[in-house]
Formats: sequence, structure tokens, C-alpha cells
Amino acid sequence: MSEYVYLDDDIIRVYKPGAGKGARNLIATLFWGDRIRYLGRSGKQSRVEIPRREWDDAKNRYVSKIHEGVIDSKAGFRDTPVLKTRFVDVGQGDGAIIETPKGRVLLIDGGEEEHMRRYINVAFSHYLRNGPLHCDAIVVTHGDADHYSGLTELINAWRGAGSPMITASRVLHNGLAKRSYNKQTEAFGKTRKHQGHIFATELVDDLRTVPDSKLNRPFREFKAALNKLKDKSGEPAVRRLAYADDDQFGFLHDEGISIEVLGPITENINGSPALPFLKQPGSSSLSAAHTINGHSIVLRLVYGNVRLLFGADLNEESQARLLERARKDSHALTAEVLKVPHHGSADFSPGMLAAVRPVVSVVSSGDESVAKEYIHPRAGLIGALGMYSRSGIDKPLIYVTEMVAFFEKLGKADVYRYDVVTGKVRAKKETYVNTYNKKVFGIVHIRTDGRRVLVATHSGKDDQKESYAFHVADNGDIRFEAKTRII
Repeated sequence: MSEYVYLDDDIIRVYKPGAGKGARNLIATLFWGDRIRYLGRSGKQSRVEIPRREWDDAKNRYVSKIHEGVIDSKAGFRDTPVLKTRFVDVGQGDGAIIETPKGRVLLIDGGEEEHMRRYINVAFSHYLRNGPLHCDAIVVTHGDADHYSGLTELINAWRGAGSPMITASRVLHNGLAKRSYNKQTEAFGKTRKHQGHIFATELVDDLRTVPDSKLNRPFREFKAALNKLKDKSGEPAVRRLAYADDDQFGFLHDEGISIEVLGPITENINGSPALPFLKQPGSSSLSAAHTINGHSIVLRLVYGNVRLLFGADLNEESQARLLERARKDSHALTAEVLKVPHHGSADFSPGMLAAVRPVVSVVSSGDESVAKEYIHPRAGLIGALGMYSRSGIDKPLIYVTEMVAFFEKLGKADVYRYDVVTGKVRAKKETYVNTYNKKVFGIVHIRTDGRRVLVATHSGKDDQKESYAFHVADNGDIRFEAKTRII
């Protein structure tokens, strides 16, 4: 057996050596496909090493340290890694991380605030010990702040010693750069009327080339961050993506992974690509918000028999356009895992869900403030996910990130401002009577080897996780394993 191995059991608990089992002695709970260093057998247990992030009083900051632990000697190991996808709880917004078997990392959106930065700081602490986390691609599905402003924070973050937290080879976006505007049709720059429709024609290839005077504040801040972002050597490529630009993900082909770009669907206006303005639902009025949502980058990842569809913020009008184009091109939309469009909005097409027929649906949503309360996800959408899930599945899996989070009731509490670098208290903020602490964020883990799929989530207890596993046959048939694991 090699020194470094990958777990071949769904859920494994790592305990302190010689301390016995029990929550107090728990070091970590790991999932199928996690990498550990195997040290050998010790009686009925196996000795392993794993990295853990913890506070260092001497250095006055969080550091990643290697801990020795023990696991049950019956635990299985595999020599090959699996594809990992994490749907990260970023509050009201979207954020996902894909980690390929060869260790390539892709970010799809990053929320609006600091959640993605904090998650990466913990989940990838073993990488950050030695240098920045390198992202082979950062995908900004569209220019709403709840999808990309968190990436601004992440790019601007430092891991210490003057080193950035991340580097990237490429940044891919949908080409619509938001302006400050008075009229809806001024939101993305120049327009043109064609066959009775208004089109945005000033699509941007490299966001770094757009003058600051043409951008709204969040885009200016993102542009400034992009100007600081580095590749491993040199500058990252910044490109606009559109339907069928699959070759932009050709760097994954040596792993047997393909990513199909299903949106946005551009139209040719006088020899140049353009995107039509979309309408406010139930109205003939054009809407900048629905236009930028509807022209999101939509990706379908295929690995072996398993497909994942990332629906970004598609709305009913854009879903209808995608269905029409997919049928015209005889392009399947079927996917075992669906990142549900637009946080579970009521603005969806049942026909789209019927075309995807998911086994696992993940809604990314969360309460941040009254200003960001959109009643997501809507009850009708949740019902439709159950109705249009894969036929023959008695219990399709539907996740909402804020529902698999854990909120601990604190009652009356003083809330303080903390320094995000040192973790030390800066100043008392305010006293609240009915306070809750988001102790566990609602991360949904998807692991697959191309045939078997594990879906796992956390809970308020460090030693309690929930998982489901199923197999995808060559013909697409689904077979769930008999046991649901809640341990």
C-alpha cells in the first residue's frame, strides 16, 4: 500500500491515539475519497496522519498542522482519487468548488461576502501551508454581486508572508459588464434593435480592458482584483464564454472529464455576438436583472456515467431558449446532479426540470438581511423538483444549503467585531436578545468515480453526518445502496 491513500468508505472518524472513541476524542470526520497518510496498523486500529487548521497562540493566527490519529482497521482504502464537488453555503448567493482526481480546482461563482474565502481557508489549509491554492479556472456565471463579489474578497486575500491566497490560469465570464444606468437598456453598454428586439451588443471579452468610468462599483472592484490576480507564471487569461465553447475546458480531457457550455446563447447581429434583453415575468417590460440572470454561463460536467448541471441564475424565459436550442442541436440536458437555477426562484420552467430529471437537486440560498429576502426557495419550485426528478426514484434528494446548516441558539448575547486576519476582537458591536450562531455552514458534498455517487452533509454535531450513495449504470439507470448513513 502506498504511503498516501484515499478512503474507500463513505464516512470515517479519526480519533486521538490511545484516547478511545467518543466525540471528545474526535479529530475529524472524513468522506469517501479523502486523502490521508497511512502509517500502519496498531492492534485493531490503523494509524494515519491528516492536516488540521487550528489557532496558534505563538504566531497569533490560524495555521495548518499535521495530526496523527487512528481509524478502524476495517476501513477500506483506494489508490485512486475521486471527483469532488462542494456546493458551498455562501448565504444568499452561489458558490461551488470542483476538485478533479488529478487535483485541478475550478471555482464556479463565489457568493457576495467573505464565506468562500473563509471556507477555502479551512478546507484547503493543507494546500495553503505551502503556497497559494491554484485554480485552473474561475467561472463567473454572471455579473450579480451575490455570485462574484466574494471572489473579489478571495482574490484580494493573503495567506501570509505577502503571498496571495489563490492564483488562477483563467477567468471565464458571460460578457455582460454592468454599468451605472438610468434606463434598463443602458445596463450593459451599447444596444441595437434587430427584428423588433433590443440586443446588448457591447459584450466584453477581457473585463480588465473596460474603463472604470463604464463600470458600476462592484465591477470596478472586481476589475481591480483581476489586475492583481496571478497565474503560476504571468497573467491569467480572462475570456467571455458562450454556448458550445466547450474547448475552454479542454485541459480536463486527460482525466476523462468534459464540460459542456450550454449558455449564454448569443445571436449574430451584423457579424458580432449579441444577447437579447429579456422581459420582466408577466410583463412586456425589458429587465436588466432578468437579462443578466438569463444569460448566465450554464455548465454540464460529464465524468463517466455521471452528469452535473450547474444552472446559475437561469429564469423561465432563458430556460425556454435553452430547451429550444438543445432540441435543435439534439443535445441532452439530463443530469444526475442539478444546481437548481436562481436559488429556487418561482421564475422557472417545469419543462427544463423535466429535461434534466435530476436525482440530486441542490438549492443555494440563505438569509442575510431583510434587503436580501426573496423567499428562496419557493414552495412551488420545491414541489416541482420532486415531481420532475428521475422516474423510478422513490426518494429523490433535494438539498437547500441553509436547511443543512446548523444554527445554535444563544439567547441574549453581545456581538463583537472581529479582525478577519488575527481573529481578535476589535470592538463590541451590539447586544441582541434573541441571537443565533451559524455553527455549521450548509456544505453539500458530491463525490463520484464516474459510476458511484456519494452525497454527504454535516450537522450540528462534529461526529454526526448524513450520506446517501447510488450507482449510475451505462444506460443511466439509478440504483441506490440500501443504507442511508447517519452516523
